[in-house]
Amino acid sequence: MQRWWWKFRYTVKGVMFPLICIQFVRTLLMPTPFDIFLLFGLFLAYLGFLLNMY
Repeated sequence: MQRWWWKFRYTVKGVMFPLICIQFVRTLLMPTPFDIFLLFGLFLAYLGFLLNMY
C-alpha cells in the first residue's frame, strides 16, 4: 500500500466508530432505506479495518 495510507488508516478507523454510533442512533429514530444501507456500508468498512484488510 502507499505510504500516506499507512499514516491515515488509524485516523480513519478512529473516526469511523463515532460515525457508526451516530448513524445507528439516527437510524433508530428516523429509519429510511438510505440510512440502513449507509449504516451497513459503514459497518462493513469498519469490519474491514478490524480484520486488517485495508
